[in-house]
Amino acid sequence: MSGCGVGRRVGRTAGGAAFGLAVLAGFGTLGAPRGATACELRAQEHRSGREVLRAALVVGRPAGAPSDAPAVPEMRVSFVHSVLATPVEDRYQWRGGTWVLVEERFAGEGYGLPHVAQEGERLERTPDGWRLHLERTVEPLVVRPLLAQRMRLTLDDGRTWLLGQLSTQSLELRMHGC
Repeated sequence: MSGCGVGRRVGRTAGGAAFGLAVLAGFGTLGAPRGATACELRAQEHRSGREVLRAALVVGRPAGAPSDAPAVPEMRVSFVHSVLATPVEDRYQWRGGTWVLVEERFAGEGYGLPHVAQEGERLERTPDGWRLHLERTVEPLVVRPLLAQRMRLTLDDGRTWLLGQLSTQSLELRMHGC
């Protein structure tokens, strides 16, 4: 796991050993964009509710957005496709209390990957593969971090967590305090 901040053990034992690590990255609002607010991303096991990650972040406007655009938290979930063994990256924005999938980047074709844009979406070819622009609400946002897929959660400031090291159970990703 990479990232900056202060680590805190989470109280679960597996075979008598402490398991899990929550990261409390205490970033203040110094240097934050005007109108930015502090939010906290939390990941918890979907069935048990056991929290495995907390990450404080400052929310600003997306890069290239107009100055009157609302400040929105963003994150990326990336992984290796289970059949094609090619990279996939999903970009989410937290809007109105739910995650919205706004972009999916991928290499390869077939096996569950988009091959045509649906109504309101745009699929474009890039030098590295494909990019799908969309506006799809995902509620709740639950991921299954299989170790073989090297699923990573990345925030805009570059902090990254390998989710399979936090838990092998399905994880729900939520924002608090936004």
